[in-house]
Amino acid sequence: MRLPSTTTSTSAVLGVILAAGALGGCGSATGGADADAGAAPSSTSTVRADVPADARTREIAQVEFERQCAVATVSFPKEADIDADLEKRLKAAGVEHLEWKSWHDSLVVSPALVTQLAEVGKGGCPKG
Repeated sequence: MRLPSTTTSTSAVLGVILAAGALGGCGSATGGADADAGAAPSSTSTVRADVPADARTREIAQVEFERQCAVATVSFPKEADIDADLEKRLKAAGVEHLEWKSWHDSLVVSPALVTQLAEVGKGGCPKG
């Protein structure tokens, strides 16, 4: 898959991230597969609104920002290649997939994490 863009703005990348989280693009901590199957979502959420932005979340934000830049500019022949790229990036950064997913899900409710992600990407995606 190749999205038409040679330069991706920070706001465009953040829009993709937040839209995916808001629409459940990467899963939802409040409903997950049960909600997708039509079952009622669980009453307790594992997503915390008070997640502090710290050095570790900055590392995760850096991985995510670079990944979003790649998704917007690199050709991935199969959708599974996007997942493989994420796993490779997480492993290189020493981040577990579950840690990344928890961080990603928390973006929807944590202004501190969103602000930190915006700071990480303020220079925009690298050009070609």
